[in-house]
Amino acid sequence: MAKVKRRSPFHALITTMLSVRSRDGVTHRVAARLLKEAPTPEDLCRMPLKEVEKILRPLGFYRQKARNIKEAACRIISEYSGQVPDTLEELLKFRGVGRKVANIVLYNAFGKPAVGVDTHVFRIVKDRWGLLPDAKEPEEVERFLMENLPKNMWGKANRYIVAFGQAICKPVRPQCDTCPLRKECPYPHRSSDQI
Repeated sequence: MAKVKRRSPFHALITTMLSVRSRDGVTHRVAARLLKEAPTPEDLCRMPLKEVEKILRPLGFYRQKARNIKEAACRIISEYSGQVPDTLEELLKFRGVGRKVANIVLYNAFGKPAVGVDTHVFRIVKDRWGLLPDAKEPEEVERFLMENLPKNMWGKANRYIVAFGQAICKPVRPQCDTCPLRKECPYPHRSSDQI
């Protein structure tokens, strides 16, 4: 997940929207370039769509993301007096913003307790740790984590579990032999060369 901590709510929202189905390194590069050229909602709203698409081209689904972020910028101006809304309900009204994106923005931009559940968090909690083996939707994992973690850990859970999922508990070829949680983990352990 894109690192958006300590950025303005607008930059956090745009960066997080761009991060969906994109690699972090590419997202950071593209978001930095876009936000240098359009640092405010007004600047992005005025930017021609073709120009936004050109900047976003390295990202997956760049045309759709260009439309979504441009529309979000314009709505922030027209409906929210130039301020990114700070509630889940309002953030979910933006096209291209689901619960994961909204929760990550709430935590990183506004410091509100929220749990972002992406594919890493869902896979690890559901399948690898076996905590919710029958879960079908990310919202089930979100609710489970909120019920079982102290509120001050909700936002950090995404960051920690995502990093763990990217470095050790990978979707393919998990590094079970070097995992610090190996003894507690119910996932069938295999050495990396057996996977």
